[in-house]
Amino acid sequence: MRRPSILTIAVLALAGCAGQLVEPDAVSKGSLSTTSGILIGSFARNAQARPYYSQTFYFKNATTNEVQTITSQQAFNIFGGKTKDDFNSEDSSGSVFAFTLPAGKYVFHNFRLYQSSGTFSQNWTSKKDYAIPFEVHANATNYVGEIRLDPATGKNIFGMTVPAGGIWVISDQLGRDVELLKKLHPEVPVNGIVKVIPTKKEIFTPLVVLPSESAGHERKQER
Repeated sequence: MRRPSILTIAVLALAGCAGQLVEPDAVSKGSLSTTSGILIGSFARNAQARPYYSQTFYFKNATTNEVQTITSQQAFNIFGGKTKDDFNSEDSSGSVFAFTLPAGKYVFHNFRLYQSSGTFSQNWTSKKDYAIPFEVHANATNYVGEIRLDPATGKNIFGMTVPAGGIWVISDQLGRDVELLKKLHPEVPVNGIVKVIPTKKEIFTPLVVLPSESAGHERKQER
């Protein structure tokens, strides 16, 4: 499977440049055609919480079932220090991304959180696939929103706080994300953007919060 173009947080330890982002792979105005479009957005985490070793969000083409991934990984090495974010606010840290994709209908359907302590590792996913649809329009740059992880914690048998998965929140951060793309990746066309932020769940999950559900999620967080 060909990996799509993505701007994401990644460690490049062999090159000694943990402070850099992965460059886009052939995402440009030429990526737009009558059969393809560009998908943009941002991938983030709650800035006040300890990050997982890596976080991945899966989506697939509803016709071909070809799976794509958005992945970020915070890291540190002696050459470049800590992986840098494109943005870092009071409640959200992360990176912008861009994909060239065949036009058509897509669904977000699962995620993976990975944590390693050096002696053991853990993974968190949704036990059942969900289906949150959106569309990539041909000959257009499509904005799918900010996808942010709010990590959850629990207690182990010793009463220590440990990671326990999390909730994903999708929101509209178009202004910030477009300005970052203009600055960091000017080859990505950002004129005439089509918003394709998801508005419904064809197969329900409580683990992803859409903009229409965000008020209820915020009230729960405050309690």
